[in-house]
Amino acid sequence: MQHNSALISPLWLSNHLHDDNLVVLMATMNVIGSGEPEAAPVGYIPGAQRFDFEQSICERDSPFPHTMPTAELFEKEVRKLGINQDSLIVVYDNQGILTAPRVWWMFKAMGHKKIFVLQGGLPKWLQLGFDIQDQVNIPYVEGDFISCYQSQLICDAQDVITFLDGQHGQLVDARSSGRFKGTEREPRAGLRGGHMPDAINLPFVRCVKNNELLAPAQLVTLFGQLGLERENRLIFSCGSGVTACILALAAHEAGYGNIAVYDGSWCEWGGGDKFPVTVG
Repeated sequence: MQHNSALISPLWLSNHLHDDNLVVLMATMNVIGSGEPEAAPVGYIPGAQRFDFEQSICERDSPFPHTMPTAELFEKEVRKLGINQDSLIVVYDNQGILTAPRVWWMFKAMGHKKIFVLQGGLPKWLQLGFDIQDQVNIPYVEGDFISCYQSQLICDAQDVITFLDGQHGQLVDARSSGRFKGTEREPRAGLRGGHMPDAINLPFVRCVKNNELLAPAQLVTLFGQLGLERENRLIFSCGSGVTACILALAAHEAGYGNIAVYDGSWCEWGGGDKFPVTVG
C-alpha cells in the first residue's frame, strides 16, 4: 500500500483477509437504461459483503438514481454491515475500477478515513489466482459506525451554479466525448445532450487501463495536459455520480486535494430545461 494512496493491492488484501478490523465490500450498479441488476460474478472475495447503493444506501425518495443518503440513513445502513468506527474497509467491484470508487467517496463524504479501493478489483484478484467463495457474507453483529458528513465533498446543482458564476475552479465531466458534445445519445431517457457551460471533458476510461487505475505519475501527466490546476477546486460530474468518483479517485492519487463530486450529475442537469447546456 502506497503512502497516502487510496488503493490497496490484491496481495495486501490476501495477506490481511483475517484481520479483526477488516471489512470487504463489493460494489455493484444496475445496468443503465434497463435497470436490471448487474450479472452475478463467478465468485466473491472471501468475507465480502454487498454494498447496495442502488436500493438501500441511498436517498430512496430521490428522482435521481443512487443519490447520496442523509448521514443518519448512511449510518443506520452501514451499521447493519457490521462496520465500526475503527474498521479498515476495502471495496472492490467486478469490472476492476468502476463502481468501487463511488463507495470509497461515499465513505469519505461521511468522514471515514480508513476506506480503500482494491486496485484491479475482482478481475485482478482472479488473475492472481486468489481464492473466491460462492456467496456474499451476511454480518451477524451490528457495528458502531458514526457518520460525520463532509459537505464540501458533495455538490448539488445550486453549488454548481454558484461555482459557474464565480469561476473559482474547474468542472470536469467523466462521460464519453460523444455524450459530452451531444453527438451521442444519452443512455437514460429524457436527458438532453451536451454539457455544463465551461466544463472540461475527461472520459473516465482514460484513467483506467487493463482494469486498473493508472499510476500516479501517469495521472499527473493526464491532468496536467487538460490544464487542471492543483490550486483550483475541481468538481467532477458524470451521468449519475458514479464514474465521477473514478475521476475523484484519480485526482486523489495524482495529489489533488480540493475536489468534490456533483451528485445529481447529468441526470439532474440534463433533465428538463432548467439548467444551461452547451453542445459541441
